[in-house]
Amino acid sequence: MPSLDIHIAIARKYLQMYSDVKDVTSFIKGTLAPDLAVNRSASHYAITIQGPVTTLKILNNKVDLKAYLQDKSVANDYEKGYFLHLLTDYLFFTTFFSQDLLQNMAYPDFKKNLYYSYNLLQNHLQTNYDIDYHPFAKEAEERIITSQVNANYYGEKRKNIIPPAKLDEFINHILQNDVTYYLDKYKNREGEIINA
Repeated sequence: MPSLDIHIAIARKYLQMYSDVKDVTSFIKGTLAPDLAVNRSASHYAITIQGPVTTLKILNNKVDLKAYLQDKSVANDYEKGYFLHLLTDYLFFTTFFSQDLLQNMAYPDFKKNLYYSYNLLQNHLQTNYDIDYHPFAKEAEERIITSQVNANYYGEKRKNIIPPAKLDEFINHILQNDVTYYLDKYKNREGEIINA
């Protein structure tokens, strides 16, 4: 779950780079929808974890792209934004963090470090990206506050696990291709999870 600021930065940059989106408001709404939902496990098509729970296992099961694409045809700009959100989450949790970090950090500590890192990134994202939530500012602000409370993050100093330069590389890597490319790549691999 990259922060809403990261999602909106990716969505706005996508709109600057690609011309396949006709209804910008629907696309932005779709990009934010999974994190604004009441049941975020359902909205992310999360996989129920069986057996022992580790940070790595939790993160690898946060998003099920196959289930989303079985449920939706990605035929409109809302669904395209929604898919971009899920793709971003999937790649963030499966490629951004080192296996060593995830294997050696308990999930509650990971969440606290994640939210600490989001706060440190705020200025970087505002300076380098368009993170305007309009017309969804109220919903976004409420979700950010709720997420921080749910993560038991109360502003204490933690470990920064999202270096700004690495985040920029991640965003640029995702946006090397448009949504159609990822959908085609996924379909051509017969449902194999995308590894951009």
